[in-house]
Amino acid sequence: MGTVDSGIHSEAVITHGVCRDCVNKFFGVEVFAERGVGLEVFLDSLAAPVVVVDSTVTVKTANRQARVLLQKDLPAIEGYQGGNVFECAHARLPGGCGNTIHCSGCAVRGTVTDTFQSGRSHLKVPAYLKSGTPDDCQEVHLLISTEKVGEVVLLRIDEVGANEAAHP
Repeated sequence: MGTVDSGIHSEAVITHGVCRDCVNKFFGVEVFAERGVGLEVFLDSLAAPVVVVDSTVTVKTANRQARVLLQKDLPAIEGYQGGNVFECAHARLPGGCGNTIHCSGCAVRGTVTDTFQSGRSHLKVPAYLKSGTPDDCQEVHLLISTEKVGEVVLLRIDEVGANEAAHP
């Protein structure tokens, strides 16, 4: 989920994943106990905000950069649906995140779900959400990247931008 300079393209950004040994250590039952490096340290070493989600788009954890971006600490993130963590206005509707008419068109949910089902990573997918309440919301534009690692998906937030007030 980091970047490397390829020297070939002008953007010079290529995502790279997590090796199989680290998948087993970080996302399995093992950790780098002998080095004192765990999942939190690994995620915090990534330069971009990264949120770890399961197949139901429930947030398992997030790195420091994501917590700063979201202005939340781990207890307000872990175990909550992605829409609640990102404060999607539609997640506040009856049914909640993933269960409203709006959720079927959610690019974040769709990209994460596709990565789970296909195993295919996605790079800088345009997405947006309406943040706030259904009656008073702001449209937030995102570029997201995903990668499946074991039984979770790493959701990287590549870019965030807001538009003027939007209405449901």
